[in-house]
Amino acid sequence: MAMALHQARGGAPGAVVAGRYRLDELLGETARAEVWAGHDAVLERAVTVKLVHVGEPPVAAARLHLPGIAAVFDVTSHDGLAVVVTERVDATPLDRLLDRQPDLTPDDVVALVDAVARVLDAAHRAGVPHGALRPSNILVRKDGAILLTDLRGTGDSGRGPFDPRGDLDAVALLLAELLAHCNREEVPAHLGRLTDRALTAPDADRPSSMLDLRMALLPDDEEAEVGDDPVQVARRRLSRAVLGLLLLAVLGAAVVATMALLGAGWALLGWN
Repeated sequence: MAMALHQARGGAPGAVVAGRYRLDELLGETARAEVWAGHDAVLERAVTVKLVHVGEPPVAAARLHLPGIAAVFDVTSHDGLAVVVTERVDATPLDRLLDRQPDLTPDDVVALVDAVARVLDAAHRAGVPHGALRPSNILVRKDGAILLTDLRGTGDSGRGPFDPRGDLDAVALLLAELLAHCNREEVPAHLGRLTDRALTAPDADRPSSMLDLRMALLPDDEEAEVGDDPVQVARRRLSRAVLGLLLLAVLGAAVVATMALLGAGWALLGWN
């Protein structure tokens, strides 16, 4: 879809876009787009309306139906502007949240980055990278859940084969930015090493997937026994869980056998 645009601000409170979407409140704007809280007069529901001034509209999310990704309801045009209509959510963009609450703890950072990486991992498994991840495209609900918006698919151009590297680099940058909001003395050493590895190491030594990156967020004592291989970590944890169940089964069988032997002994002695 090629709707490259170069126009001045096209929205105004009360304006009706594409014959059905009323613009109620301007939520944010950049040189590229305006984002409005709106209302769909046809389906009688609250929506978010993005008027795109420059470039192609971010519509990759229309191919996905995944938790953590804002649903795309409609893609249309109005007065030469591309229009993307998405679900309306009660959430705050991460960049605004950081302006209001600049101080974070390392636990806050790990929770946010892990949540973002988990959603991106699901999108990657469906063959769709984000392509334009930044704090303004991460919505944080009041309960701490996150929602990603503005998926472009394969970089700002929206073209090209699937490549997770751009999203991995973006998450690494996000990690570094969020850690900058923490007290430096409280940041665990393994998070600093992860940031350096993800941003400056040769490609072969960087996290190779969102799962790899998520596992690297774990403290060193949880990953040291098998290095940086998340599959081996998962297998080791599974093995421990299975071993625990087997030990319980063996102990249970031993108790049953002991009781049976005691019962037989009591019968022989006439103590039953």
